[in-house]
Amino acid sequence: MGEHGLDIEGFYRWAMGDLVDNRNRGIFAEWLVGQALGTISDGEVRHEWDAYDLSYGEIKVEVKASGLDQTWPQEQPSKPSFNIAPRSRTWVAECNEWEEHHPPVRFADVYVLCLHEPEEATPENVRDAASWKFWVISKQTLNMKLGDQKSVGVGTVNQLVDYVGWSEIKAEVDRLELP
Repeated sequence: MGEHGLDIEGFYRWAMGDLVDNRNRGIFAEWLVGQALGTISDGEVRHEWDAYDLSYGEIKVEVKASGLDQTWPQEQPSKPSFNIAPRSRTWVAECNEWEEHHPPVRFADVYVLCLHEPEEATPENVRDAASWKFWVISKQTLNMKLGDQKSVGVGTVNQLVDYVGWSEIKAEVDRLELP
């Protein structure tokens, strides 16, 4: 129990307990990729509106998640897509400043697109790294192949790069030739 008898672990269960929820699943995907890259240190806190999700050395990483199943009843699986829109404005948490971009840009160097595949998603299988597919794509590839496109589906992503498993994310990021 915390100060005043508050159950802080209870708060975490209440706020983040449903990992199938799109917001929570997306945050979990960021953490999952951070674990694969070894970038999240003990005691580190996530910044909600930062210009990118993770730092891997000097590489800025953006994580985007999607899933086939949702928290609401569905007649058929969702058609997954990933937001890859260039942005005209980004907040950089490190210096607490907004940066304007004209024309809009993709701020991260690398995008890791994460698809939770089970057609019946549960908090348990969300936590299972084997139930996810990951695509590691450089900003250069997105810019060259998709221009200012705002979102991308799995079919197009599969034409750009092959998916990898969780344990292969780090090697795939390391393999990229970034400027």
